[in-house]
Amino acid sequence: MEWLITTKASADLGELDSKLAQWDCQRTGTPPVPLGAGEQVIEASGPRDLPEKARGERAILKVSPSSRLTLY
Repeated sequence: MEWLITTKASADLGELDSKLAQWDCQRTGTPPVPLGAGEQVIEASGPRDLPEKARGERAILKVSPSSRLTLY
């Protein structure tokens, strides 16, 4: 599944990549998108239960399904 992961802008991406790998998940090649209030959004692909696995992780604020549009 494709996911959007909201993290603190100060999150260490190397540590995040290691944690995602433990959950059978990986970031896409898209760079993080900065948001206001010191946050950023990262695209990733991983298992359906990623939101449950990420719960309680300090650097991760929210995990949402990606709503990427497909144009025909």
